[in-house]
Amino acid sequence: MRKFLRSFCFALEGLWALLKTERNFRIEMAVALLVLFLMFYLDLTFLERLILFFVTMAVLIMEIVNTVLEKLLDLQRKRKDRRVKFLKDAMAGAVLLTAVLALVSGLFIFGHYFFKNWF
Repeated sequence: MRKFLRSFCFALEGLWALLKTERNFRIEMAVALLVLFLMFYLDLTFLERLILFFVTMAVLIMEIVNTVLEKLLDLQRKRKDRRVKFLKDAMAGAVLLTAVLALVSGLFIFGHYFFKNWF
């Protein structure tokens, strides 16, 4: 149990470090908190809440993976390398696609509640 608690504390330290150092993660976390608030403020169905939870967490997870990959590549890079640029750009593209998925999901779900006459 003690090892588990230590691992949990390390994970929380990692999230805190991301919040302190990564602007995009702070923005995405603020949006995630807004989504969380709206999920419980509005009378959403269980499935709507589940979808919003999954797409929101997917964006945060992808941003963490992107940040880790960028930091690892920065450690290994001795000189400018087009392959490193490709890897960083591809990962940023994955984050962007995940964010678009979350945005479209949020627009459909929240749009139904905010703009009832349009849907």
